[in-house]
Amino acid sequence: MQFLNPAILAGLVAAALPLAIHLLHRGRARPHPFSDLTFLRQLHQNRMRRIQIRQWLVLLLRTLIVALIVCAFARPTYDTDGDVGGGTLPVTAHVLIDQSYSTRYRLPSGALFDQLQKQLLSLTDVFSPHDRVTVQPFAGHPQPLLEGDLAHLAERITELTPGQEATDLRTALYGAAQYLDRHPELDRELFLFTDLSLHNWDQLQLGDLGRLYSDTRVYITAPQIPARPNAYIKNIKTPSWMLAASGKTGVQVELAYTGSTPLVNASLDLFVEGERLRRKSVDLRPTDTIQVDFNFSPRGAGRLSGHLALEEDALSIDNRRYFTVDLPSKITALLLGARPDDTYYPRRALSAATFSDPAFEIRTGLFSALDGDILTGVNVVVLCNLERLNPVQKTLLTEFVAAGGGLVIFPGPHSDLSYYNRDLLPSLIPTHFKELIGTPLDAETYQTLDPTELHHPLFANLLSDRTADQPHFYASFAMDPTTDLLPLIRFTDGQLAMAMAWKEQGRTALSAFPLDPQWNDLHLHGLFAPMLHRLVRELSLSPDRRTSYLVGETVYRHLSDVELETAIEAETPSGERLRLESERVGSQYLWKIPSVREAGIWRLRTEGEIIDLFAVNLDTRESDLTPIDTERVRNLFAGADLHFLHPNDDLRLAVLGNRYGREFWREFLLLAIALMVLEQWIARAPRDVQTRAAA
Repeated sequence: MQFLNPAILAGLVAAALPLAIHLLHRGRARPHPFSDLTFLRQLHQNRMRRIQIRQWLVLLLRTLIVALIVCAFARPTYDTDGDVGGGTLPVTAHVLIDQSYSTRYRLPSGALFDQLQKQLLSLTDVFSPHDRVTVQPFAGHPQPLLEGDLAHLAERITELTPGQEATDLRTALYGAAQYLDRHPELDRELFLFTDLSLHNWDQLQLGDLGRLYSDTRVYITAPQIPARPNAYIKNIKTPSWMLAASGKTGVQVELAYTGSTPLVNASLDLFVEGERLRRKSVDLRPTDTIQVDFNFSPRGAGRLSGHLALEEDALSIDNRRYFTVDLPSKITALLLGARPDDTYYPRRALSAATFSDPAFEIRTGLFSALDGDILTGVNVVVLCNLERLNPVQKTLLTEFVAAGGGLVIFPGPHSDLSYYNRDLLPSLIPTHFKELIGTPLDAETYQTLDPTELHHPLFANLLSDRTADQPHFYASFAMDPTTDLLPLIRFTDGQLAMAMAWKEQGRTALSAFPLDPQWNDLHLHGLFAPMLHRLVRELSLSPDRRTSYLVGETVYRHLSDVELETAIEAETPSGERLRLESERVGSQYLWKIPSVREAGIWRLRTEGEIIDLFAVNLDTRESDLTPIDTERVRNLFAGADLHFLHPNDDLRLAVLGNRYGREFWREFLLLAIALMVLEQWIARAPRDVQTRAAA
């Protein structure tokens, strides 16, 4: 048995008050002569003896009543595990509060985050000034740690609001364990205020948390809320290779729904450049995912921004998803070869693409005609079966790439590798050829492309899983896989088949094989034409045009024709301006935004002019609001002293009861009340006896 407020025990002195009052009011008996009535004297002595017993009993009861009330205020506890005094040390408490966007869910009583915040504020009453308490808000990234006295903490807690990131629970819990390890001399407590949504719990390993918190009391909120239905936009897809300002543009939307009853006639709107262009009604069934297609005709070329908006529900933040599309008015590819036959197969393949791609145009020529005039208006140059260039031609192509052009190199069947490695490749791409692998025209020995090693969307949906349907490569050049090289596709033996790299403002793609029937049968397969078409498209447009970032990510943007000294500002969707700095990444300089905190369309400006824009979206894994089973949580924390806190729980009783043992102040007060009733009955008994005697 111990007392949480032992100083109150000084009030036990008050238990002596009934005795003092009794002694102060005790009168002296005065003798009065009377006749010798022995019988009456004996009767009087018997009555007085009974009255004195009752008086002493009343005195004892009153003393016990005062003592019990004082002890109740001193808050007696008893540790049923026998760990008496286990909670007498100061406590180091680390509090995690979830600020992920799923806590924005609106309940009839308000946002779920408000409920967590209210619980957290009531928790501050549990601690004493001797305890070390820190509050760590977290979502995808830990926020600044809140420290200080309890009044300061309560003020800071009221300022917290949920963000737009998804939960990174693993980082938060491992970081909390590291913090608690800094104070081994104190009792350890961890508090996790979260909505227990399913996302991110699957990244935690069974047993790991139990080992981390084996000597820690762990408290986790368990919100008692009904199932939370939620409809949200899971993804948006735009065509990657056929977009043009003069044609129609398609947008494919993926919708998801978690709920117990169907959602009927929900409206879905398409907005482009702030204007609503299309509306459709959709029906969603429980745990359903559907796709909806939109088509629209753009009003101009360039990079357009838009978003899809689903009818609002209790979690409206995930009912919007943003996108950008690049709509070129014209893309010109120049095919060059030593002889007309060298460009025959790529010319036939790309000519077919011009029928379906309204922005696509091809030109052909010979290496001997390569000069500054022939490169005018060209976006991408394709060198077919290149053996050698003269120094002037190499300089022209180097300057073309440095200025933002795209270059594709297919080496020739009789290429001099020493020329490539010494003169050509160092000025265009950071790699070199090592040796020849295989034998041309040896149909018995060949390689195929590896469909499992797709490092770039350029080959998406082009490769078959069946080896018989794959092109055969009888021979190729081994390419050195340097760190600045971006693999596009590999052979099945792991060697690079095609790779890409930056050179100042432009990019160069290098093939490990010639376009020659004696080296491969690539030209006979259906993937040849779309591969070349996509490759030219890729090199002609901004490399990060398809990139859709998630809230909380670090963003690097490539800005063509922008000097490093140029003042660049990022404008957030809410209108805030951020000053950016360039940073060298590999062989190029990119403009960096350390963390994008808002979903929407971000714009980069210089001198007020928009020079770039990109979409930032939510991580929709957080939108699945299915709660994790509490038994699963218990298994994750197996070995730790785990407790769940419910919204209606008295946190003070729950926490202090676990810290010090069970409190008995209620029992003490109830016993005091019972003794008061008994005292009143006993104190009235003599009067009742007198009344009956008089009658």
